[in-house]
Amino acid sequence: MRHKISFGVLLLALTVGMLAACTPAKPVETPDETQSVILQLQWFPQAQFAGYYVALEKGWYAEEGLDVTIRAGGPDISPATAVAGGNADFGTYMLADLASAVQEGQPLISIAQIQQQNGLLLLAFQSSGIDDPTDFLGKRVGVWLGSWDAQFRALMTQQSIADNQYQLVSQGFSMEAFLAGDLDVASAMIYNEYHVVLESGVAANELSIIDYADYGLDFPGDTLFTTKALVEQNPDLCERMLRASLRGWEYAVANPEEAADIVLKYDVTGTQTLEHQLSMMREIALLVKSSDIRPIGYTDRADVLRVVDTLQRYGVLASPVQPEEVYTNTIWESATSD
Repeated sequence: MRHKISFGVLLLALTVGMLAACTPAKPVETPDETQSVILQLQWFPQAQFAGYYVALEKGWYAEEGLDVTIRAGGPDISPATAVAGGNADFGTYMLADLASAVQEGQPLISIAQIQQQNGLLLLAFQSSGIDDPTDFLGKRVGVWLGSWDAQFRALMTQQSIADNQYQLVSQGFSMEAFLAGDLDVASAMIYNEYHVVLESGVAANELSIIDYADYGLDFPGDTLFTTKALVEQNPDLCERMLRASLRGWEYAVANPEEAADIVLKYDVTGTQTLEHQLSMMREIALLVKSSDIRPIGYTDRADVLRVVDTLQRYGVLASPVQPEEVYTNTIWESATSD
């Protein structure tokens, strides 16, 4: 049904539009109604998620009319399952793992590619004689199953290593098992676990680093994702969530010391240190802004195509997945438009 618009309403709309054109692309006032939102992370509070904590601490979610709860994750928590099951509204997930979840039928979609690279590594001690994946035979290999395993599965298939040729171990949140010798190979992020091992007293030259990038598996990292239904039915909510999050990420990258301080406020365990969070934040900033050309949060279709094609080639994806099934830039475009 077509509704009539009075002259007064039209004049008001034109006036508001003129005022908006003269102001920055930031929320002018908080919406009348505050909407509760849950963001499910992959891991515990740390600088990997600094942009979200900065946006929360600075009140930028509140400015968008959002009451955001950032829910910590862990090695046994799947953000994809939480969001698809309705237990969270948004989540963070590596692009490769999100593509795998989509192929398996979960109705999810990325609305922003936060990390342009992911920094995922495999570590072994030089003394073990492990230098590359072919040395995994008969070894205990630690992987964070369910949230970071798509790249590992692709690597094993690429190297023609069968599941029964090594012992796959569900790796916990610490590196203690690796340091104690209970794991021969451990997963590590360049911005976190790698530094944890160095901070424990292990010298860099005592480690063998197996970098996925050396095998053509250097995929983009964390996305901000939600359900396809939410994007279709409530794009305004998605836009406000993303706009505040991008604002937080831009600030965190430009102000790593303050961002690290803010992250520590949300570490309820009290185990994190400022030194470690600051080193992590500096590494994260490099992953988020690995290109001066690509804006924060923008998704390059060619990157997604490379990921899904590679995962299908190595059998991680059982059937073809089109990039547009995994991501959309429409929310990012709306959130960043002037």
